[in-house]
Parts: sequence; structure tokens; C-alpha cells
Amino acid sequence: MVNHSGLPRRIVIPLFGLFAVAFIGIMGYLLWIGYGQSGSVFGSAVGAKVAAPAPQTGANTVEGGGPPPQVAAALATLRARIAAHPNDDVALTQLGDMYLSVQKFRQAIPYYKRALIANPKNFAAQSGLNEANESLRESNAQ
Repeated sequence: MVNHSGLPRRIVIPLFGLFAVAFIGIMGYLLWIGYGQSGSVFGSAVGAKVAAPAPQTGANTVEGGGPPPQVAAALATLRARIAAHPNDDVALTQLGDMYLSVQKFRQAIPYYKRALIANPKNFAAQSGLNEANESLRESNAQ
């Protein structure tokens, strides 16, 4: 008997079986080497020890308090940019965003307002102002 491809059934069935076994074998091997590897969809292997996160050191921490050096440098750059160009709505919005990200809502609001005076179509400043006002209301209500 001949199938639609023109090959006899006695050849098609063993070929199909051979491909199926090869496919299952390859998939099994890939699962075996991937299990327990970092980044694997299976996570870590059963019984594997997970290291505790290392304490932060270096450029991301400051002993005396205050922002890390990178943040302090960004703040200084934005303040200098605003001093040179008081109507720079992008810099004003970015500075407002920085204050908003550390939940200093009262400090963020004036920067957003100045940005909107400089550019009333600044959507980022408008949404930041709305978020700061709403967060301020929520923190006062508590």
C-alpha cells in the first residue's frame, strides 16, 4: 500500500518512529542539562543551596546618609542646567521625577509647576504633578 507521499508504508512508519525517538531524546537531553541552571525555567535544582545576596558596598551606598554619588552628580547636573536655563521644562520635569521617586512630594510639585509654565503641553510634567498631588493627599490622609 502507498501513502500520499509516494513512499510505501513499511518505510514511512519506521522513519516516523526514528524521528520521534530522536526528537524525544534531544528534548530529554536539553531538559537534563538545563535543570538546575541559573536562568532555567525550572529554577534551581532540588536541594541546591542558594547564596544570600551580598550586602551592598561601593558606589551604591553612602555611609553618612544622602544619595549615592551617581544620584548626587545627576542632581547637581540638573540643578546647574536649570540655573543656566530656568525654562528648561525637561530638566525641571526630571528633577521633579527624582523627588517623586524618593517620595518627596512637596519638593517635586514646584518643579512640575515650573515645567508646565514653561511648556503647558509637557505631558510628563502634568502626569508627575498629578501623581505628586495624589500621593501627598494620600500621605496627609493617613
